[in-house]
Amino acid sequence: MIEALLARAAAPLVKVGVVFAIGAGLALGATLVGYKAADMLGAIIVDRVAAAVAERDAHWKGQIAEANVKAALAEAAQANQAMKLNSEISAAREAERMAQDQLETANAALPEDAAGGLSRERVRLLNKR
Repeated sequence: MIEALLARAAAPLVKVGVVFAIGAGLALGATLVGYKAADMLGAIIVDRVAAAVAERDAHWKGQIAEANVKAALAEAAQANQAMKLNSEISAAREAERMAQDQLETANAALPEDAAGGLSRERVRLLNKR
């Protein structure tokens, strides 16, 4: 009789155990599917991030290259302007030196004044400058 009671009592427990095992299996399967989906989503995100980083880097490399070209052109223009101004200054110095030489030559050609001081001709030389 106890055996019959245990058999009757065990039958619902087996059913519950089977239902529990099926539920646990489904939960485990859903967990594995969810993990695999999350892993795939993570891989997609990593790929998209890498593509965005590569695109951003390419954009800024282009911007930097463009800025470098502009800076090089500006530097070359400044160097040309400096060379032009340098040649103008050299020409002006040479012209001034030649004018000074002519003035000294003209002054040396004038007769010496025994009275000391400036003669009229020497004053005229100075006034031409």
